[in-house]
Amino acid sequence: MEPSIQEKFLEKLEEKYGTWSKPTAKFGNTSYGEIAKALSISASQFSKLIYGTATEGMYIRSIENIDRLLTREAIREERDMAVAENERLKLEVGALKAGRANFRRRLLLLLLITVLSSTAALIFFLKSGLPSKEKQQSYAHPLTAFFDKEYDANFNSPYLDILEVQEYCPCSGYEGVWSLSEKYKLPLPGTRKPGVYYVAISADVRMKCSRYDTTGPGKGRVLMGYEYLINEIWVDTKMKPLSPTYFDKNKKAFTPAFDSLAFEGNPQFRKVATIHSFFVDKFEIYPDSIVRKGEPYGRYASDVDQKLADEYQIDIKFILEDVVGDMTTTSCAASANSFCDPNNLKEKESVIAFDCIYTIRRENLGIGGGYPYTKGYRLEEQSYADNLTCGCE
Repeated sequence: MEPSIQEKFLEKLEEKYGTWSKPTAKFGNTSYGEIAKALSISASQFSKLIYGTATEGMYIRSIENIDRLLTREAIREERDMAVAENERLKLEVGALKAGRANFRRRLLLLLLITVLSSTAALIFFLKSGLPSKEKQQSYAHPLTAFFDKEYDANFNSPYLDILEVQEYCPCSGYEGVWSLSEKYKLPLPGTRKPGVYYVAISADVRMKCSRYDTTGPGKGRVLMGYEYLINEIWVDTKMKPLSPTYFDKNKKAFTPAFDSLAFEGNPQFRKVATIHSFFVDKFEIYPDSIVRKGEPYGRYASDVDQKLADEYQIDIKFILEDVVGDMTTTSCAASANSFCDPNNLKEKESVIAFDCIYTIRRENLGIGGGYPYTKGYRLEEQSYADNLTCGCE
């Protein structure tokens, strides 16, 4: 039988620190508190891990952290051995100066070992000093320094304190890191010519409960989202009109040809710019639905291909301020709440999706009406995932 992820975690702890002694609250000679600090987690999180009430994500991250500690320890031992060998060879070199040929051979060996020990030290510092891929990605969020520091750092986390979790249920279950569940694309009418498109690439979102907003559904049901978006602007070099190929005027819907349209790797389409946007969202959590209200807090363009923009008369500043700006008046329907019991929320699985319609005041492509799209958020890292006592009442 495959060992459970909790058993794997305990095995890793004993491999690193020694046998688990429950009466003394130690692994080997190391206390729970010292281990929690080494793993960059809180004492309460460590207790959840050893007694089987932590999430799978917490176990995976903690096992990876122990593996990194073991790797670091092994590299340090190799480095120390290389340094000791280096010192021994220095003594031999001094004794062998009379034999020049033999001296040269030893010197080459000494240099080789020095290089190897330096390489080992470099690997050690790289492994311990560089952030993981996930953390490198999280650094892109403008509020990283406020949300994502280690538990024992000198900062005040915006997430709820553990003593407030039940008081602000079900909102507390939604706190954490969310992402864009799926990319989506939209035409940008309102530009000078057809064939300009907006593609939503990613959203890095931090969600936290509001302690003070008691309007709408009431205490424990108002969730704030701080959303950092990466989008792209693409141009169709053939400037094909949107309708009828990509949009059905009668049905007010995109065609299958538009749904399957891929810009990346298609020579007919070229990327004009990357758009960075910041939104503040307010989510109202009702037993049967979730309502989202978003407000933009600025956007800017990078990686602008100005030559391409000039060739196709694409005014990036105009798109930022007027065309994309008009999309903020988007009307989104409420999302059905599949998580009225917040204990049903699962990392990497749970999605909240909103069906939206946007219109552009400066419509010039002859379509009229609005353009439909769906924006969804996926739960990546949950701040609190223990037993929440509120239900679907």
